[in-house]
Amino acid sequence: MHNEWDDLKESLGLTPAKGYLPSAEFKDLDLQARVVRLPKGHVLPAADKPEVYVLHTGVLICAVEPAGRSDAAGPVKPAKPVIDNILWKPGTMYFDIHRVAGVPVRECVIAAENAVLIAVPIAAADAVNMGDAHLFRLYAKRHEENLADLRTRKNTLLCMSAPERYDWFLENYPGLIDRVQHRRIASFLCMTPVSLSRIRRTKRVKS
Repeated sequence: MHNEWDDLKESLGLTPAKGYLPSAEFKDLDLQARVVRLPKGHVLPAADKPEVYVLHTGVLICAVEPAGRSDAAGPVKPAKPVIDNILWKPGTMYFDIHRVAGVPVRECVIAAENAVLIAVPIAAADAVNMGDAHLFRLYAKRHEENLADLRTRKNTLLCMSAPERYDWFLENYPGLIDRVQHRRIASFLCMTPVSLSRIRRTKRVKS
């Protein structure tokens, strides 16, 4: 049956019609791939084993819960989750790097709108990368793109003023200002919701 996984394979050129001859490793991965439908507002549940997720449609919010803080005479207070990333481009890969590396940081993925993902076990994905040159090049390219995006994002948040960060968001995340809750966008841009609202109001007055 044709489903979102088949659509994704076609868009990535992973079909015989596009000249790709599936390796034995890819055929095994093909059998293990599953479609995950995540309704708006729901959190991506943790799988029994680490998985790689590929976004098909929708918008995802990646939130990290930093370590709590404690007062001298009181218990540890939970820290507010910080929006670390927003995934919206079809074909974007995600996996919980903290869980894979064994780092004690809690990360959750929330659907900002109804989302569809393709999930495959990391072990199966690694086997494909080792035995399939075409998939390895594709994975390496996407990984480099993710790293470049991370570097750009961190430099932007460190070096730009709040209004500049907002303009950067509008340019690099087109249309998401109307699809994602503004309090989450404010967290992503390292500002308060009040600051974001003030910047938006100022720009409306100027226009």
